[in-house]
Amino acid sequence: MTAETQNNGPVLMKPDALARLIARLSDILEQENKLLHENNPEGFKATLNEKTRLIATYNQQMTLVKKNPDSFKAFPKSEIDHLKKTSEDFYTVLDRHFRKLSTARTVTEGLVKSVADEVAKKKAPPRGYTARAAVADPLSNRNARAVNGAIAINQVI
Repeated sequence: MTAETQNNGPVLMKPDALARLIARLSDILEQENKLLHENNPEGFKATLNEKTRLIATYNQQMTLVKKNPDSFKAFPKSEIDHLKKTSEDFYTVLDRHFRKLSTARTVTEGLVKSVADEVAKKKAPPRGYTARAAVADPLSNRNARAVNGAIAINQVI
C-alpha cells in the first residue's frame, strides 16, 4: 500500500489511503472483539497475516508523520478531517480491544495460578506434629513465607 521512492524508502501515504488502511484495521479489531465475546479465539487466525501487515504499515506511516508533521498541509482539509475522524474511531475500537484482551489475560492468569496453587498444595508433605505436640510447619511452607515476605538479616527461617 505504500509507494516507494527511487531509493526504495517508504513515502507517506495520502490521507484517504491512510484512512482506508486504518478503517480496515478497525474492522479487523471489531471482528476480533466479536470473536472474544463469542469465546472463539481460534477465529483470530483468519486475519492474522493481514492484521500484521496493516499494523506494520500503520506504524511505518505514523513514524513518517512524526518525522514531518507538516507533510499533510498540502492535502485538502476535508481529507485531513476524514483521516482524523477515522483515527478517533480506530482509537475507540483499539481501546475496547485492549480491554477485552486484558480481561481475558487476567482471567487466564488467575486460572493458571489457582491450578498451580492447588497442585502445590496437593504435593506438599502432610502436616504432622512435633515432639511438643505442636503442628509441624513443613519446610515448603517456611520457604514460601520467606519468598513472599521480607527477610531480616540474621533471621532464622
